[in-house]
Amino acid sequence: LSNVNEAFNAVFVKTEDVGPTMFYGKGAGMMPTGSAVVADIVSLSRNIANHVTHRIPVPPYAAVSLPAIKITPVQEIVSKYYLRFSAIDKPGVLSKISGILGRNSISIYSVIQKGRHILGGMVQIFMLTHEAKEADLQKALKEIDRLSMMKKKTMFIRIEESEL
Repeated sequence: LSNVNEAFNAVFVKTEDVGPTMFYGKGAGMMPTGSAVVADIVSLSRNIANHVTHRIPVPPYAAVSLPAIKITPVQEIVSKYYLRFSAIDKPGVLSKISGILGRNSISIYSVIQKGRHILGGMVQIFMLTHEAKEADLQKALKEIDRLSMMKKKTMFIRIEESEL
């Protein structure tokens, strides 16, 4: 996932039957956006041609009633995280980032730092964390993103895992 750049997106899925798989492709930019707009126009045109209004897609399940579930506020979610930082390449940057994460109860699982050849001395730092509370992560990222050494807003992805 650390090599996914620009308009590309990737999803890494690990299942019991198939094992690890990764889906990779363009997810932003002119062509994917144009494709989505055309698909919406075709769908709307079909609805107009067939005099269909207020169409709601049929859910993939045929349940008549759903059981009541408690929705956990996002700030209370506990998850592992994938983080991507864009920073000036100078001594102490990684220490500063890890210190802020540590003060916010976020433990680092692994780190990869890409070389200086990216954008004139700016480096990409990729981290995986152990489980952490979303509120703690948001607080830490807000502090990290205010550092003068940071060149872009930190990107993060929640890593969902479950026992199959």
